[in-house]
Amino acid sequence: MQNVKLENAAKRPRSRRAVMTALVLSLALGMGLAGDIVAAKAEGVSKGKKVALLMTGTSLPWPAGVKSAFLERAQTYGMDVTNFDQMYDTARQVQQVDDAIARKFDLIAVMPVSEQAILPALLRAKRANVPVVIVNSPPKDGSDEYFQTFIGEDAVEMGKLSAESMLQALKDAGRDGGKIALITGSLQEGVAPRRLAGIKQVLAAHPNVQIVAVEDVHWDPVQTERVTGQLLARFAPQGGLDIIYGMNDDQTVAIVHAAEAANVPLGLKPGQVIVIGGNCSVQGFDLIKAGKQYSTGVQGPSRTGSGAADLVNDYFEGKPLKKYNYLPVETITKANIAKWEKICTY
Repeated sequence: MQNVKLENAAKRPRSRRAVMTALVLSLALGMGLAGDIVAAKAEGVSKGKKVALLMTGTSLPWPAGVKSAFLERAQTYGMDVTNFDQMYDTARQVQQVDDAIARKFDLIAVMPVSEQAILPALLRAKRANVPVVIVNSPPKDGSDEYFQTFIGEDAVEMGKLSAESMLQALKDAGRDGGKIALITGSLQEGVAPRRLAGIKQVLAAHPNVQIVAVEDVHWDPVQTERVTGQLLARFAPQGGLDIIYGMNDDQTVAIVHAAEAANVPLGLKPGQVIVIGGNCSVQGFDLIKAGKQYSTGVQGPSRTGSGAADLVNDYFEGKPLKKYNYLPVETITKANIAKWEKICTY
């Protein structure tokens, strides 16, 4: 089809420059390089800038989605990105920051493993005049001077929304209070402890709703399934749990598997366990549609990754940056799934 279009165009008189352009495009299409030509047009001051991208947990779908989106968008700006990965290894990430400083990268974009342990490394980057963009997981409060900008969701707000959804689910189920087990992401990083704080803040006003367990599984669905089975067995003699919360939808999938393996029914009816999630995904949406999960929360990796690359480009272009770039959040139920399907598909 491309050859036909070029042949038809050749019948019209063209300038020498137009002929050369068509020839280059034709060769590019044949070699699969057309996308590179388009990307080159978008390159500006960021072209050739050396960027260190420090990610954690990229064997899991959500961080992998952030990484992929960052690399894809950074390529359109012509950035030279070197990726550093590890799996929730604080010491390793600190070494990676120091390595990036020593190698004189123009900028470091980092998803911190630990909100506290990353601070000395960020201080070293500041002293070396290496700017830092924080992705998704904020460092400890009071450390704004150590980085240029942050992009991600407001984790406290996400926690509050999750708690409000728990209360609504109990109301819809006709239950006066209930027992809630929370299975969380890594409580040493910036996201999970803030969400936990938001949940506790809302539920504190409802003494008939009890948090009876908090289990840190570092976002791992395998651990989540194991822990869920243990929780179901532990609380069965006490009448069972009313709600099990998984901080992302990979975890809610594991929670559902564990409940079904233990023959524990899921839903809002008497004797059923209510499942609530976060970090929306297609799998979570499927569970919501099937009535096995009550709700989830908006957190799309693609918008975080591409948005982070945009902020890096803005920095190189000398544009003013907000310290915190919070992405929109909302509780997702059957009623509004369609609104978020694109963002939550990865």
